[in-house]
Amino acid sequence: MNLHLFYLATIVVPALATAVALRCGGWQRRLYVGGSRLLLGALMLGGGLYKLSGNHLPGLMGPPMNPAFLAQHQLEIFARFIGAAQLLIGLLLLTGRFALLGAVLLVPMWLNIIFLTWSQHWPGTPYLVTGFLVLTTGLLLHDFPRLKFIFYPPQHPDALCALPLRTAGPGSETLGWLALGTVVGGALLYPVSPTAMLGMMGLGGALLLLTTGWSWRRGRPGPAATPTSAGARPRR
Repeated sequence: MNLHLFYLATIVVPALATAVALRCGGWQRRLYVGGSRLLLGALMLGGGLYKLSGNHLPGLMGPPMNPAFLAQHQLEIFARFIGAAQLLIGLLLLTGRFALLGAVLLVPMWLNIIFLTWSQHWPGTPYLVTGFLVLTTGLLLHDFPRLKFIFYPPQHPDALCALPLRTAGPGSETLGWLALGTVVGGALLYPVSPTAMLGMMGLGGALLLLTTGWSWRRGRPGPAATPTSAGARPRR
């Protein structure tokens, strides 16, 4: 197969899937949104762990980073910052409540990767990442009713400010934030101990599952289970 056709397909196929899903709605749209969030979240989560572990944990995309090159140019801290950002974005995308925030943060991350790989003349990678950017754009279009007030200020902003914020309840809310903090904090422990890193992240993941189950039993939106917005009903 011609490589140029393959590279083109990595952009065209996501674009077609986005157009069809958003046009048809229903189960096609739900499948598109859920699959895109899962794929993009896994890519970011894996990429973040890969960088934070000093290339010891396998990543899902991209060539290995060169530690010697990073040390030569004093870029180790920058690489860890990118890794932490990717880890956070991945976690946000894999939740329901914060998935929109993850999609918004993912746009500059993809643009950064596209122009970095383009300037380094990496074959294929800019095309593939552009396809991921198309999927991210589709997620933003899916949630446009929640984003539209950024572009079109409401006529009665006081009415929006008066809407109550929907939370999961004090106990579940606190546990959910603690779980997310434990996962992110644990990911930073690799230089200290890989075992401590995996243990802390496992504990955070268990807390995340616990707070999700707790929220479902109480019939309320959990911090990592159900998409919500201030005063808005979840979209079907």
